[in-house]
Order: sequence, then structure tokens, then C-alpha cells
Amino acid sequence: MDQQAVHDPQVEEALARSTLYRFLSVAFLPSGEALETLAADADTLASVKRASGHLARDEAGMATEEACRLLIGTDGASLSDEYHRIFGHHAARDCPVCETEYGAGHVFQQAQQLADIAGFYLAFGLEVADGVGERVDHISLELEFMHVLAFREAYARIHHGTEEVALLRDAQRAFLQDHLGRWVSAFARLVSRKTEGFYLRLARLAAAYIQSDAASFGLRPADDTELAPPVSLDPEESVLPCGADSCPLYPEMEPQP
Repeated sequence: MDQQAVHDPQVEEALARSTLYRFLSVAFLPSGEALETLAADADTLASVKRASGHLARDEAGMATEEACRLLIGTDGASLSDEYHRIFGHHAARDCPVCETEYGAGHVFQQAQQLADIAGFYLAFGLEVADGVGERVDHISLELEFMHVLAFREAYARIHHGTEEVALLRDAQRAFLQDHLGRWVSAFARLVSRKTEGFYLRLARLAAAYIQSDAASFGLRPADDTELAPPVSLDPEESVLPCGADSCPLYPEMEPQP
């Protein structure tokens, strides 16, 4: 990117938003190795803190500092064990990490939501990759999608123009309203029942930041108090197997302006 153009306040904000969404996406991966790599990267953690400070959103800023502090010095194996203790090796009903297990009580309604989420991704050229065993509505993937859109917004503000920027902004607003912003606060409340450690701080950061970001798009806070208890996609199963052969898979979604 043109370094002079990066100092445009709207470009800086889009890049800051992209940085925070990317951090959250990586941090919610089940891979302890990914988190260990992130924890050891002082430059990345510093950029995450700068991004949070740039956005001047106090609650999210404090939560960012706390999450980064807890992450430093934590080994990948212990984080992976903690992740699976809280969220399970499958889609646990008491603290699921997938959107469609919140509030969609019928298998066909859930299938429609999955199709809508996948449609968002495909509309921006993001295809499903082979060999990755998470569903399209996994919190990490939804966060990664917002990271990509925010990054492309920054690029479009420099290289394309108002029409492309408006398209990307509209997509972000719609995805927050219809998907990511709808359920993450409920998710954070469930996490609070399972742990007081890193993942609670991370879930609170995600909820605070997404609520703040949604407000910046003029969206009202989602009323998630009436979300139905988490349910399985299969009404006869208490958990949904989520191996590579049974779930939609997602790619490593790097921005491709």
C-alpha cells in the first residue's frame, strides 16, 4: 500500500479493524501451535495493541491488553488442552463455537443459515479448502471473514474508489447484523461459566469489540437474551462430529485485493 495514503484516518481505521479481527480469528483456532506462534511474536502483539488503541474503544482496549498479557508465555499444548476442555473436541452443546447452534431450533433453519454464511464468503471469492475440519460458521472463520473485508476496504480506499468501498462496508454491516454480531455476546456468557482464564478474556474481548464495531456501523446492540439454548444440527445427536469428512471446511483466507 501507498505509505502516505495509509495515514488517511479512514484507511488507518480499516487496517486497525483488520488487525484486531485477524488476532481474534487466530486466537480462536483450536490449534495450540498457532497461538504459541502468536504469543511469541512480539511485533504482532504490539501491532494488535496499537490497533486497539487507535480505535479508542476503552472496554475493548482494556480487554486486548489483558488477553495479550495472558497469552505471553503460555505454551501451545496447554492452550490446546484448555480449548478442548471448554469447547470440546466436537461441537459441544454447553459452549459451542459455531453460530448456527444458537437460536436456530430446526435443522432446516440451521442449514439455511450455513448456506447464507457460505454465500457471503463465496461472494468475495473465498472458497472452501480441502483438509480443514471446521464448519463455515465457526467463530474463527467468521472473524477471519471480517478481517478480509476490513483489509480490502483499506485497499479499496487507496486504489479503487467510493463504489468498491461502499460495497465492502455494506457487506461488513450485513454480516455483523445477520451473523457475527448476533450471537457472540451469548457465546461469551457461556464461556464465563466454563473458565476464568485466557479464553474468558478472549471471549469478552470479542464480544466487546464486535459490539463496538457494530455500533460504528449504526447497528443497535443485538438482543441475544432470547436465543434458544444451543442445539445440534442433528436433532438426534447431542454433539455434532466435526471431522474433515463431515463438516464444511474453510480456507486460510488471506486478503487478495
